[in-house]
Amino acid sequence: MEGMEAVCFEIISTVGAAKSAYIGAIEKAKTGDYEEAAALIDQGNEMYQEGHTAHVDMLQKDAAGEQKAEFSLLLMHAEDQMMMAETFRIVAEDFIDVYKRLTSCAN
Repeated sequence: MEGMEAVCFEIISTVGAAKSAYIGAIEKAKTGDYEEAAALIDQGNEMYQEGHTAHVDMLQKDAAGEQKAEFSLLLMHAEDQMMMAETFRIVAEDFIDVYKRLTSCAN
């Protein structure tokens, strides 16, 4: 069980950092700093991928019977955080696009 808890905390940590990067990207887009916004999206994607990889590894071990992933609130929270971060990425990319369009219309 300790191994699964460590993986859950890794997921929560990495995708939480990804979500923060996506929120930061929106903030940069608000100020017109689209280059930094894109860099933060990329940074968030890298962090999200780390969490996703940890999650996939856990699923593969469970499927292979190597390490059974039992239901826990911690696992549910980790998966919820993954979904939330992915949603923020989509929203951030859309907001950045909207800010770019508004800026180009104003010029």
